[in-house]
Amino acid sequence: MSDNDFINRVMDGLKEKGYLMIPDDFIDQLITTLHANVTTINTMTQLAEIEVKMLGSLLPTGSRQVESLKELSTRIAEIAFNVEDVRNDQR
Repeated sequence: MSDNDFINRVMDGLKEKGYLMIPDDFIDQLITTLHANVTTINTMTQLAEIEVKMLGSLLPTGSRQVESLKELSTRIAEIAFNVEDVRNDQR
C-alpha cells in the first residue's frame, strides 16, 4: 500500500468516526475568500493583458505574467471547489 493510500484510508476513517470535522462557518469563509481571490486575480490578469498590448515589446515578461496569473487563478478555483466538496461531504 502506498503512502497516499494509507493516508486516504486514515482520513476516511477519521471522517467516518466524526473526528475530522471543520466548522461550516470556517469553510464558508474560506470559500468566499478563495472566490474573491480568483476575482481579484482575474482583474489583475485583464490589466496585465492590456499592459502587454499597450507596451508590446517593451515588456518582454508581460505575456509570462499573464499566463502565470491565469494559472494561479485556475489553481485557486480548483482549491475552492475542493473545499466545497469537503463541506458537502461533511453535511
